Parts: sequence; C-alpha cells; structure tokens
Amino acid sequence: MPNMKSLVLIAPLISLLLVPGPALAKERHAPRVPPSQEFRLTADQVANGAAAIDRLVAEGLAADQLQPNAPANDSIFVRRIYLDIAGRIPSAEEAAAFLENDDPDKRAKLIDELLLSPAYRSHTFNWLADMLRHMDGGRTGYYTYDRWLKDQVALNRPWNEFVSDLLTAEGSLASSPATGFLMRDRGMPLDGLSNTLTVFLGANVSCAQCHDHPFADWTQKEFYEMAAFFGATEVSDADPRKVGKRLETEEFSKRMIANVVAPNVAHIETLDDQGLTYPEDYAYGNARPGAEVRPELVIWHKDDLRSDAYKIDNKTPETLRGQFAQWMTHSENPRFALTVANRLWQRAFGIAVKEPIDDLDDLSAASNPNLLAFLGKIMVSAQFDLREFQRVMFNTAAYQAEANPAPHGSEIGSYRFPGPILRRMTAEQAWDSTIVLVEGTAADDYMSDRSAAVTRFRLPGDDLSDDNILEAMEALKSNGTLSMDYRLDAADFLDGKTPSSMSGQMLARASELTQPAAEAHFLRTFGQSARELADDGSREGSIPQLLMLMNGKVQDLLGSRSSRVLSDADSQGDRASQIETLYLHFFSRKPTDAEQARLQEAMDTGTGTRDLAWVLFNTPEFLFVQ
Repeated sequence: MPNMKSLVLIAPLISLLLVPGPALAKERHAPRVPPSQEFRLTADQVANGAAAIDRLVAEGLAADQLQPNAPANDSIFVRRIYLDIAGRIPSAEEAAAFLENDDPDKRAKLIDELLLSPAYRSHTFNWLADMLRHMDGGRTGYYTYDRWLKDQVALNRPWNEFVSDLLTAEGSLASSPATGFLMRDRGMPLDGLSNTLTVFLGANVSCAQCHDHPFADWTQKEFYEMAAFFGATEVSDADPRKVGKRLETEEFSKRMIANVVAPNVAHIETLDDQGLTYPEDYAYGNARPGAEVRPELVIWHKDDLRSDAYKIDNKTPETLRGQFAQWMTHSENPRFALTVANRLWQRAFGIAVKEPIDDLDDLSAASNPNLLAFLGKIMVSAQFDLREFQRVMFNTAAYQAEANPAPHGSEIGSYRFPGPILRRMTAEQAWDSTIVLVEGTAADDYMSDRSAAVTRFRLPGDDLSDDNILEAMEALKSNGTLSMDYRLDAADFLDGKTPSSMSGQMLARASELTQPAAEAHFLRTFGQSARELADDGSREGSIPQLLMLMNGKVQDLLGSRSSRVLSDADSQGDRASQIETLYLHFFSRKPTDAEQARLQEAMDTGTGTRDLAWVLFNTPEFLFVQ
C-alpha cells in the first residue's frame, strides 16, 4: 500500500495522470483512491482529550446549576453514531452485533471503525458540498472538483492543506480540479471573498462589501484590503459559445466546439499586477475613491500581529494569494482552527458552542468560551485532522449522553450541552437511511465518478489557441469520445460496483447522485440545499414531506418485497420475530413488550409486514436523531 505522504502528493493530480488529453479520452475513470487507515492520536490521547472536554462542559453546566444527562443506552448510541459518522442508520445486522457485544470498549472501537469506513467519506462529502455550495452541473462541469473533494476525504487530508489547495489552485477545471472552489464565484470576486471568510474564519463580513458593518467590528476598508490579496488573480468567466461561433465548421458545430472548450476557458490565473481599487462611491475618509488598495490582513486583537501567522509578504502581486492562504490556514491564525472545530461540534451536537457558526467575531459570546478555545487547541494538536478531532469529540461523555429537546430563540446561544439535542435527520441522512432499508449496506461502496466528462476535453497545457482546439476536436472525433453521453448512469460507478434502480430511482447514496438533486427528488423535498448559499440545508418539516413519506415513490422502494427490510422480516418464522426484525431495521432496538403485544394484535386482524414497515417509516422516531 502506498504511504500517506505519496498519496497526498498525487491526490490532486490522479485524475489528470490517467486522462492526460484527447488522445486517451476513452479512459473513463481514475482509480479509486484508497482510504487512509491510520490514526494520528493514540487511544490514551483520545481519552485524555475527551475527558478534558467533559471537564469544561461540566464547568459550564455548573455555572447554570445544571447536571449532565444520563448516558444514552446502547440502542440510542449505535443509531446516533452511525448517523453522525456514516450518515445513515445501521443495518439490522450491524445494530444487533453491537447490542449483543459485551466488550466494555465497544463504543470507542465502533467510532474508530466508522471513521475509517467508506460511509464516512460519503457523509463528510455531503457536509462539504453544503458548506462549499458545490454544484456539479453547468456549462463548465464541476465533475473533476466533485471527484477531487471525495478523494481528499478518503485520504483524510488535513483541513489546513485542503483549504490551502482551494485558495491557491491554478489552471482550468479540466487540468486542476481544486479550482472548483474559486470558480464557484467567478465574475464576483468580492462575493467570493465574503464566502471564503465566512466559511473558513466565521467572519461576518457580507455587509462590509458596501459599507462599514453596522453590528460587527468590520469596516469596508478592511474588507477591500483583504480582497486585494486576490487582486492579482483572474478567475475567467469567458463564454465558450463565442469560441464555438468563431471556429464552427461543417464538421464541427458551434455547440460541439463550445462543449469541448467550456472546461478549459473556465480557469484561474495569477497576474503580475494587483489591480483592485476602492469603489468610486467609497464614502469614508480613510481612503480615496478609485485608489489602488494595499493588501492588509485583518486583526481581531492587537496581539495578533505578534504571531507567526502574520509574517507574510503583501507586496509581491504574484504571491499574494499564496500568502493569504498561508495566513488563513496557519495554526496561529486566531480563527481558523476555532471555526472548523465549532462547525464540527454543531454537526455532532446540533448546536455550536458559538452560534451562529458564521459569526465568530466575538468569541466571548460563546456559550462556553473556555470550551471553544480548547476545541481549537485540539484541532491544532491533531494537526488539523478532522477525523481525529471527531474521534475525540465522539468519545466524550457529553456526546454519549441522552439528548435534550432543541432549545428555541435566545436559549440556543446559551445551551450548555448536558447532551446533544434531539434533531431531525438531514435530507441526506434520511435518503441514505432509506437506501440501507431497501438495498442494504452495499450502497456504502457505490462511488460515482463523472470526472471524465471534463477531463476528456482537457487541452494539453491549457492551450486555447485556435489550432490546438481544432486539433483536439479531430482527436476526439477519431477516438469516438466527442459523442459520448455522460449522463449519470451505471457506467459512471467505479470498479463495476453499480447500484440498482427501482421505480425510476437510482439506489445510490446522496453523495453519488447529481449535486444537488433535481427539485422533485426526495432529497430536495426533505431540505437538501440548492447550493446557492453556504450551509443552506434545512431540517424543517413540511406537508410535501409527509405526503412523500406516506404515498411517494419512496414507499414503492420500501414496500417492494425485494427490499432488504421486508425480505428479512418475511423470512422470519413467527410474528414476534418479524416485528423484532422490523424494529431493528428502523430503530436499532427491540420492541418493548407493550409494542410487541400491540403489533401482534394488529397482525391478527390482517396487518402485514408491509403495512408495519409503512407505519414505522412514518414515525418521528425513524426521522429523528436521538
């Protein structure tokens, strides 16, 4: 097996090495990146970190004269940990194996097992896609970026390196997949910076694009000074149709040429001049309208300037973006580690230590400032390894405690974490859990890859000269690639592991479907983000959701006699075992005596296993993470 260092070095290039240009465009897939199987922290380090977190949580609870919740039982824990790490409920077999296991360390061992699983890659990708507003369609196609994101998760790429790649990528989507992040806001550089600062630093800066922020300590001048670090970066928004119109021939139509050119004209390039200027309507006396902006880093405290993070070169245009990335991802940046730690805490507990997650300007407003500071230290100590950070967090008594009802209004920002909050599954968790009920755990290993839809058109050297484009067109025509259809189908899944389809639905996990899904899909109905805004997924209930659960296509999947849940239940020899099997599938627990008696009575009057599956699927217990 290749060592980790070599895998990290080849990851950004792996698709490109296998599909170097039109001559080899029939190569449909790059190989699956082998997932990292090594942990950085010892079991003792994890236990010590978890214990330290619990002490800080206890101090916060004591300040409000509160007690921690009782430990969650094994049924609640196993379902919760699968949903929070794997993004789906456990299968009946997985739940039963855990419940029957008498190893005192079984919880810690299961956490480790799930963090190393393919399901972790899938669930983490969904989190990233929502945060980064990832959309894989459009005229340029973001399929290389989609594949690259999944590979970074599989490699367990440290967060600081991952973010640095996003900020410093150069070239086209066809040649450099990480350009997908900055390309997302092409033509809108100020919006791009605002999104970058909000996502990675929890900086509430959107208002400062136009004026000094009325509520946060951000000025318009500071915003433009930060934006100047991208003032020598050109993010192309060229229209490939213009190239198609100019070069079309009887052999190659305008549309054919535009399709080939599109992933190449969308590119990122560093210029030798920083060209950002203050707007002509700039209204403050600290700078002149229309004047060139000098790049300067924001500080939250006067002592920030003493740290190594601020020792950068802000005078060389060609290096400005790299210097910005170096500052942002530095271990001494006062917000970078805290922001991602706060985000991951919210993901596991339902509420962040500092709410909202996109506003960390005032750290003293956190519900437990000492806890937040310590979480940042763990992130740095773990070398920005998100998997290790979560490993510590999931091993805490606070996480493994019984859940609380979700607080409302002003109570959200002061929640002290006697346990996680009761919350509805995300759209992706609900869909992926349904797929497990229908298809079983095999769905974890289905991995789609449409990157060849972009790399097949890569122009060597990103050369957009007319001669090179027409030469590429001839090569693509001669090898038959020009007419290949790249809609999502079975051929787009790796290693011959392809999902089945039922009732017009592909039985693959949310991460492997179109990003985002079509509006009529289960995922969108249940709140999957349209990816126009960061972190825009919703857990709110609605009438269309109820109708889909009761009568939609998902019931055709669940109610099929070939679905895993019904075939397992029907294979049991008596009604009690059938009911127990259904409960393990849906709730990861056995029914109580009262539930068993009530359901057997219903079956005596003609209720079948399919009817019971419909009932259990429509209960709040199925849709909620306890």
